Amino acid sequence: MRFYTVAVLLLFLVVGGCSKHFTNQPLPNQAPETFLTLVPDSTLRSTTSQQHLHWWGVDPDGFIKGYNISFDSLHWTFTTSNDSVIGLKLNSNDTTYKLFVAAIDDQGLIDPKPASLRYPIHNSPPVISFVFQSDVPDTTFPVATFQWNASDIDGNETIVGFYYVLDDTTNFANWKYLSNDINRVTLFKSDGLVEGAHVFYLRTRDVAGAYSQTIRMPLDTAKMWYVKEPKSDFLIVDDYKTVDAAASFYNQIFDTLMNGRFKVKDVWDIKDGWTETNRGRYMPALVTPTFTESIKLFKYILWYCDGNPQMDVAQSSLPAFKAAGGKIIFVTGFPQFPPDARGFGDFAPIDNVEPSSFKNFLFAKDSLVAVTDQTYPTLYRDANSTGYTFPRGLLPKGNARIIYHMGKSPQWATRDTIPIIMGVKDADQPSIVMLSILLHRFGGNPNGGIPNNVPVFLRKVFYDEFGVR
Repeated sequence: MRFYTVAVLLLFLVVGGCSKHFTNQPLPNQAPETFLTLVPDSTLRSTTSQQHLHWWGVDPDGFIKGYNISFDSLHWTFTTSNDSVIGLKLNSNDTTYKLFVAAIDDQGLIDPKPASLRYPIHNSPPVISFVFQSDVPDTTFPVATFQWNASDIDGNETIVGFYYVLDDTTNFANWKYLSNDINRVTLFKSDGLVEGAHVFYLRTRDVAGAYSQTIRMPLDTAKMWYVKEPKSDFLIVDDYKTVDAAASFYNQIFDTLMNGRFKVKDVWDIKDGWTETNRGRYMPALVTPTFTESIKLFKYILWYCDGNPQMDVAQSSLPAFKAAGGKIIFVTGFPQFPPDARGFGDFAPIDNVEPSSFKNFLFAKDSLVAVTDQTYPTLYRDANSTGYTFPRGLLPKGNARIIYHMGKSPQWATRDTIPIIMGVKDADQPSIVMLSILLHRFGGNPNGGIPNNVPVFLRKVFYDEFGVR
């Protein structure tokens, strides 16, 4: 019995010793395994075209050195990253993509069974809105600018363009296309802004063909805005907020001036509703191009201001108006502590205004007298009991032609040798004449009563200087 047991044990050892495998021999390289996630909760669902994708690999006998990624299992891209934000192109309103990821181990062995996952993409339509406080005024000349913001949750680059139309949205052929790098458009009479009521409609479209909601201007769906075409080549810009007789003063004069040459005119009140923080209710949101292009519809402007001229508006628009051949009479007062007035130099032949007023008040019969051209009439302050405060002289540029200075007075006798300049023009045949007075307050007469000399002054400028016939 003992021999039998020993014999069996020897036979087992012999057979076991004939095996070709030893415990210290390395095993063949094993392929890595790849894992892929869609969203943190791992639930397959429709989503947007911008995707944050995550993947990782496990190698039982080494480490992962990178990944091959593909959307068709034929064309692969190598990366060492474990995630990426990928924009999935939208070819229709709903698109399904399939992502393949194969881990690669340190020996270059690729997972033979790549991880894959379907991504159903639901396209979201773009969103569009008008820029805040860019509303069109309720009345304009045939120039109007519309500006907007647009976005798309699928990526703003998926927006292919914008479409707009005036008034009639029912005919697709009427819609005009704008490329996706444009965010505003200015329309003119040639674009359909003729006399009458109008509505501007706008929408945008993405690469999948989805349209945003159509928005309109005016925003109030019960309203339209009115376009009025110029009545003539003459415009009065009313930059005057003080409640007095200024408007009627100018209207009455121009009704008869030069045999009624300016009787037909337009008036643009840019101070109605104006505050220190808000534009007037008839002012467009953009001075350039809207206001500038609007005044360029005219040849001649009388721009009259109170003590707070809208410097930024004049500074932004009048150089272009002059460059287009326009002619301006610009009359303005100043507050007690005016802001930096060097901006006047952008359109008028002055460098600045004097740093302080030469007198707190002007009285009846205080005058402006011509400097060289004596065909300019003397202008006298009126006898109105309302005070005229803080008059201020001009500091002309070297090439300016001086028209007026203050007449001599005991009130500023110290300035007899240094005249107080109150009126200038920019050339012998000027494009602008500027007075630093409230012109309607200089309709006085040294002997009382009428006539006053303002009509003579205006005729001198328009007829002789501007060549109006």
